[in-house]
Amino acid sequence: MGKRVIGIDIGGTKILGGIVEEDGTLLKVKRVDTQAQKGKETILANLFRLIDDLIAEGSIDGIGVGSAGRIDHKRGVVVYATDNLPGWTGLALKDVLEDRYGVEVAVDNDVNAAVLGEMWLGAGRNYRNILMMTIGTGVGGAVVADGKLIRGSSWSAGEIGHMILYPEGKQCNCGRKGCLEQYISGTALYKQYNELSKNLKVNNARQVFELYKQRDEIAAKVIGDFVRWLSISIMSIKNILDPEVFIIGGGVIESKELWWDDWKALIGSNVNVVSAELGNKATMFGAAQLVL
Repeated sequence: MGKRVIGIDIGGTKILGGIVEEDGTLLKVKRVDTQAQKGKETILANLFRLIDDLIAEGSIDGIGVGSAGRIDHKRGVVVYATDNLPGWTGLALKDVLEDRYGVEVAVDNDVNAAVLGEMWLGAGRNYRNILMMTIGTGVGGAVVADGKLIRGSSWSAGEIGHMILYPEGKQCNCGRKGCLEQYISGTALYKQYNELSKNLKVNNARQVFELYKQRDEIAAKVIGDFVRWLSISIMSIKNILDPEVFIIGGGVIESKELWWDDWKALIGSNVNVVSAELGNKATMFGAAQLVL
């Protein structure tokens, strides 16, 4: 029988894990709330509970983890994480899990894991030069050159959410101003709507897209700006990295029928863009592939 490993995706809202065989067969999936606001010990307790539940299904050969934050994948250490995972910075996650479970553990950034998942089983199967962008609560990225994941000298390659779109623009939680994440993320979309609206307030990007369907003028401006800013960022990255394909994932892609065609028209036919195929399981599959 081939290897069976656990792949895990740790985010600020949920922890998703599954048992994956070496041919990509998914045997079992479990999800728990991260409860990140309660701090590192609670996050770890929830992670352990998920792994324990999966191991109860049968023996495993390893554990792969894709976590939000900047990850030193060689040591399996969280070099830096935002307040989305409080207390996570400095955590030697690989050592913690290997000591507890006695199997090989591999840890990497969640978007790095996601692009590995797409290369293995999804939209990146036929490409060796890839830029993956995830657009959700924030904006993440991962770079693959000649089939190799590029992590950078300080484990921060692909942090395209923090490239400067507008110098001295909106304040970002990274400490700088004008970062791309403050203009095209799901959070940015609903914040921009609330800034422009004098009456109606929304709580997430999904509501903005619903209002757009109803021909709301403010929502139309917000989505129009989103398409324009996304086009500018993609063309800038194209000129620097020249990937074969851009893979776009994250929660915002669920509303692609409302903006994708307009966006592709702006960037032109010489830029190859596709949507991610594995949905919210991309990081989980990629994490499994890390340890396989």
